[in-house]
Amino acid sequence: LSEYQCLVRRQIELFEAHSEEVESNAKERNKPIIFGQAGIRCRHCSMLTPKHRLRGAMYYPAKLNELYQAAQSMASGYLCYHCQHIPQDIRQALLILRERKSSAGGGKKYWGDGVLVIGVFEDDDGIRFKKR
Repeated sequence: LSEYQCLVRRQIELFEAHSEEVESNAKERNKPIIFGQAGIRCRHCSMLTPKHRLRGAMYYPAKLNELYQAAQSMASGYLCYHCQHIPQDIRQALLILRERKSSAGGGKKYWGDGVLVIGVFEDDDGIRFKKR
């Protein structure tokens, strides 16, 4: 992964939707958020309730291979410009690193395959954590 991708990865976290996320269900979503569905969110805003998070602070990819694009969307818009809780030095580093061209590959595969190792799988309702 590129230095930019590594920095992006440290700014987000995987989480499981609970009743609070389901009840706040974003209006612009095509499919409702399902209890137990896995998503990614800004780790700097994770202490806020879902209704107090700005648009782009959470994504619920339907498939494992969509994690990469969700992370890129979050990084290029939300983390670089809209998050009110990200430290300024991290935002600045993201902006600088984003402009550098990198020959590092494997980003899409890393994001999709990487979560398999921690017990995330895909079903008809999106991606989920395996129950232990």
